[in-house]
Amino acid sequence: MKKLKYLMMAAVCALFASCMGDSYAEPAETGSAPYGNNELTETNVISIAQLKSKFANYIATDYRDGVSYAKVTDDIKIKAIVTSSDVAGNIYQEVALQDATGAIIVSVAQGGQHGPLPIGTEVLVSLKDLYVGNYGKQAQIGVTSVNAAGATTIGRISRAVWDQHYKILSTGNKVEPTEFASGTNATTWDLDTDGGKLGIIRNVSFKSSNSSKVTDTFADANGGAGSVSWTLNEQDGRKVIVYNSNFAKFANSKVPTGKVDIVGIFKRFNNQWEIIIRSLDDIKPAEKVDPFKGLPGKGDGTQANPLDITRALAYAKLNKKDANTYYIKGTISQIDEVSTQYGNARYYLSNDGTTTDQLQVFRGLYLNGDKFTDPSQISVGKKVLILGTLDFYEATSNPQVGRNSKIISIN
Repeated sequence: MKKLKYLMMAAVCALFASCMGDSYAEPAETGSAPYGNNELTETNVISIAQLKSKFANYIATDYRDGVSYAKVTDDIKIKAIVTSSDVAGNIYQEVALQDATGAIIVSVAQGGQHGPLPIGTEVLVSLKDLYVGNYGKQAQIGVTSVNAAGATTIGRISRAVWDQHYKILSTGNKVEPTEFASGTNATTWDLDTDGGKLGIIRNVSFKSSNSSKVTDTFADANGGAGSVSWTLNEQDGRKVIVYNSNFAKFANSKVPTGKVDIVGIFKRFNNQWEIIIRSLDDIKPAEKVDPFKGLPGKGDGTQANPLDITRALAYAKLNKKDANTYYIKGTISQIDEVSTQYGNARYYLSNDGTTTDQLQVFRGLYLNGDKFTDPSQISVGKKVLILGTLDFYEATSNPQVGRNSKIISIN
């Protein structure tokens, strides 16, 4: 009897498997994404830059000074790539989106966003009936919310509402950070247009935290709700910090002691950049970067291998606002002024001593940084090795060696 019962059960299972076919075991590759609203269509799509421009007044308004949000009443959408991940707990109930024109943060009252929306997912977001505003001047999409002070600000979208406002278009898209800064160089990023982007800051080291309890870890895992911010030795701590949640899985991990490259979401908080790493994989030992790679001319800027004028001109024209000093060799081709009053000189260098393809040395100093005391200390035709910064004077579009360079040798 038992044997007959098992045979009947097997027959029933075989029948159901046959009726359901292959789709019972595997979802169809062409099927809709299991998350979001698959009914959305790619109509009325605008760029993130256009969206931020449309709501610029609200994004720029502190909630304590006025209305810092506005409802989207038009049927408009954005299409962008997910660059954030909450897998390590340092990003909380937020999704960072980026397109070719900029970035914006979506505030969602739901954890585990790395599941349905992993890094590299392309999404279509319908904005109608959502709100655009700011948190600390960082552009943000959300809904209205009342904060602890009783003020109405932009807050988190519920999971149910969010599910109706996005559609997954594709996954696995390559996401590459763009350079925010390197070493002591100031960033060229703009707080208004670049806040929220995925970036990388190179060749920096951790300096100190804002907590007396935290001396060598990213945050305080026993500190409860809150965060710890770290400054960097190479950057102004009033302008750039690394922000870490006490709830991050790596909160009690040791911060590196050497030079590193840091990838993260570079959010704006008022007039400061907050670097928010997604996991410890975002921090790696600093890679040696050749700033002169691909440029014409010769040299690497060291005393043993100084830049020639061709390469120095090409680098200065890039206008990188580089604060590093480089050794440069050339022949004095023109002298505009030697000031014994101020002890500096304005002269030009070229590779061959002619006035073709000259590099201006602006208010340079004499040997070893001493002041000039006599105009005869330099003359056209002299070969010199100098040490100075390379910059680009935008008012006259002139590449130059910045002020206070010094002559290392002259003959």
